[in-house]
Amino acid sequence: METTIFIDDKNILKKSYKLRPTGKSGSTIETSIPREVFEREARQLGLTTEEALKKLIAVWRFDSFRGLHPSFELKDEKDKK
Repeated sequence: METTIFIDDKNILKKSYKLRPTGKSGSTIETSIPREVFEREARQLGLTTEEALKKLIAVWRFDSFRGLHPSFELKDEKDKK
């Protein structure tokens, strides 16, 4: 099933963040998540920011569409190390 998402660029918040190569030989690229985005997600889940930092993971989805789709999910018990 194919889904197309259209974004009205005039009505979104837009911020730019620096990219940082990390990991062995720059194998990973890091960037920042706007604090407002993370805090909004925590509120929607009924968590404080501190609780959300412990209980959530950031998930990036990508495939045949342009760009990445970030979301937050609760950590599995096996991931809580």
